Amino acid sequence: MAAKEAEEENRAWEDVIRRMLPVGAPLPDEDHLDYSIAIEYEGPPIPYDVPRVDPLDLDSLSVSDISSIPVAASIPSKPKFSSFKKNRYAVRNGSPLESQRPSSASRSQIDSRNGDYDSEIEVDKSRPPPPPEQSQQQHPDKKNVVVTFNTPKDSENDDDEEEDDDDGYTSSQSSVAGHGALAENVETRGIVKQKKRGICSRCGKRSRLKEREACLVCDARYCNNCLLKAMGSMPEGRKCVSCIKKPIDEAKRSRLGKSSRLLRKVCSPLEVQQIMKAEKECAANQLRPEQLVVNGRQLNHEELAELFGCPVPPQKLKPGRYWYDKDSGLWGKEGEKPDSIISSKLNIGSKLKKDASNGNTRVFINGREITKAELRVLKVAKVQCPRDTHFWVYEDGSYEEEGQNNIKGKIWEKAFTRFWCSLFSLPVPPTNPHGPQEDPTTFSGRSVPEYLGHGRVQKLLLFGLEGSGTSTIFKQAKFLYGNGFSPEEMENIKHMIQSNMYKYLSVLLEGRERFEEEALSELRTNNLDAEKSDSDETGIDGSNQCIYSINPRFKHFSDWLLDIVAMGDFDKFFPAATREYARTVEELWKDPAIQETCKRIEELHHLPDVAKYFLERAVEISSNEYEPSEKDILYAEGVTQSNGLASLEFSFDDRSPMSEIYDNNFECPPSLTKYQLIRINSKGLHDGCKWLAMFEDVRAVIFCVALTDYDEMWSRGTGPIYNKMLASRDMFENLVRHPSFKDIPFVLLLTKYDALENKINRTPLSTCEWFKDFSPLRHHNHHALAQQAYYYVAVKFKELYSSICGQKLFVWQTKGRERRSIDEAFKYIREVLKWDEEKNENMYEIHGDDSFYSTEMSSSPYIRQE
Repeated sequence: MAAKEAEEENRAWEDVIRRMLPVGAPLPDEDHLDYSIAIEYEGPPIPYDVPRVDPLDLDSLSVSDISSIPVAASIPSKPKFSSFKKNRYAVRNGSPLESQRPSSASRSQIDSRNGDYDSEIEVDKSRPPPPPEQSQQQHPDKKNVVVTFNTPKDSENDDDEEEDDDDGYTSSQSSVAGHGALAENVETRGIVKQKKRGICSRCGKRSRLKEREACLVCDARYCNNCLLKAMGSMPEGRKCVSCIKKPIDEAKRSRLGKSSRLLRKVCSPLEVQQIMKAEKECAANQLRPEQLVVNGRQLNHEELAELFGCPVPPQKLKPGRYWYDKDSGLWGKEGEKPDSIISSKLNIGSKLKKDASNGNTRVFINGREITKAELRVLKVAKVQCPRDTHFWVYEDGSYEEEGQNNIKGKIWEKAFTRFWCSLFSLPVPPTNPHGPQEDPTTFSGRSVPEYLGHGRVQKLLLFGLEGSGTSTIFKQAKFLYGNGFSPEEMENIKHMIQSNMYKYLSVLLEGRERFEEEALSELRTNNLDAEKSDSDETGIDGSNQCIYSINPRFKHFSDWLLDIVAMGDFDKFFPAATREYARTVEELWKDPAIQETCKRIEELHHLPDVAKYFLERAVEISSNEYEPSEKDILYAEGVTQSNGLASLEFSFDDRSPMSEIYDNNFECPPSLTKYQLIRINSKGLHDGCKWLAMFEDVRAVIFCVALTDYDEMWSRGTGPIYNKMLASRDMFENLVRHPSFKDIPFVLLLTKYDALENKINRTPLSTCEWFKDFSPLRHHNHHALAQQAYYYVAVKFKELYSSICGQKLFVWQTKGRERRSIDEAFKYIREVLKWDEEKNENMYEIHGDDSFYSTEMSSSPYIRQE
């Protein structure tokens, strides 16, 4: 009997739900039904008011009537309840709501989205009726039912999680209003904001009393704890990592370069300065040509560059339509009076239109009908301007009537006219647009150093293949003879080091994957050959693990990093996300699989030897306070330009043991010769040596060759791969044959001699085809073998140089990371230049073939004796 009653009750519930659903809609099963019912309360008194709803008789309503009634039942994709429930209990402030059988007149109760508490529904009878298209129009005799939410705060941390929005709704109410189909059926007081204020887009914590930094692109807001994690080092300013290289929101253009208090809290003053500079100068943050329309035509890239590169560009320019008078320089928004005067004669936009400023005065300046404000200024300036008058006005304010060729005066010459222009918010040209004129008979501060200089600048060209040590030599020279690196350069070097660290890690992870596949393949092969089924005996378990395997968390990070490298999106994430993954890099570096991979570093051709130096200090390098040391700068790659030119000017003491004044005139002030060291990367030589024709006046060419390149491979772009030493030889030969370097001495610097000592025993020099006839004498240690290899390589280049130009090649060996070695190399180069000058003057009658600058032993302390 009880079972039969229960079945009838379930049937009654199904009928109620079927009436609530649209006609023809299937009844959802128990696993996908989501509904909530509040039962009428008849218990003991409670200390607060209970919301009420007008009673409805479901049995007396049609399906169309029921579908128009706001209901609290919805069927979202993710169910909260797995079965029908006849009774439901709710607890509010400790008072239970007793369950009874639901009646037609009941209060509706809705679970909030986070499930922490229920929001009750009440009827607001003071609201006007809904629009006529709603179902109430069909039943005018029925009252208009409006559902509102009234959820009192019962959380202890209301300030952070439940703080009211401007319209009086709490965050929990907003979430309820947006829950599934309920958001479409429930009419609320006011508008629920889609974007809640004071909420961090990363951690989700809320506090309207705390500051938030907004992304310039997507307007995502972050708290001080999440700012650096979401934006990283901000190479393009305040952008999320995923928004890098995207254009900014134009509504935020006025914020460019203006730091916030929150940014100054989390970053050092120097970092804030660098971020603001990058934010203003980044190409992605600049106006695009298609955003500017001048005289009815969109600008192109050349015109935009000309507009911003002119002496007087428009200030605070925003996207829009503008008009420009090329003769007078007047500039303004389309349909408005002029707002500034910029440089004239710019070739931008189309021809100035007659109605560009929407003037209606019948007075024309350079073909444009002027506005009433401009006409008043002309009258103040005593310019006769009857109707249908056409003037030509030039950039200095001089004017004449069309066709008369007679300058009648200057409009803005008098101060009284300028005053009236300021009253009408009209621009005036500067009083002295070209700046103060310098007297040619006086020496300006700019010409004094050149006037007092001793002789002309000696230009030294520094060449070499990638990895030959030219960058290290250039940085050492900057430390030795220059002023080091500026704070801005140091900040750029810091970002370069942080970015390189992840490049090194990606090479390691790629090599680890390759080694893991090889190891697992070998283990499977051994397993099949031995016909063993037990994985423990073969060293391979059921999960296909080997010594190069890493845990799933590291595997996920590895896949993500390799994916962004493969997709070419590396610069979008790094160095911006450096701090975010610093701990992961530190833990990954200590993983046994990575350490085993490092033992096979010789097989990772794209991994430099400095990778271990930086990866071991991942957390330190990723910190906000990290400042690169001199050693870090020397080890870092990419500090100097990878393509094009890098220049350094310095002075060098001319005194040397070979100079007479060094021994006899100690009181004589040293004679300082000016040098300019110009580094040209090998990438700049691949385009037909476009830079070389500019250096016909150089004093010497310094060519660097790494002694360890004899067994390494190299390729030019997508070209074939061949021996790196042979590539250096070919580049050296091309430079020697270039007509710009005819009769110019060459100095060959054989770098990485210390690395050669460690390598020569493992890999013979004859690995290189050019050195296949190398047959060293008996040696007792690797130092002697390295010395013989150095002499052999030097002689091969000397023979090549002599066969081309018939002259002697000057050779020196260096250890790039030892400052003393670089200093001695430059002193050697100085002696070469002095000898070359003396040879040309024939003071000592020394012939080129008898030069004592060679690899042979010499008594001079500045000639290599090793």
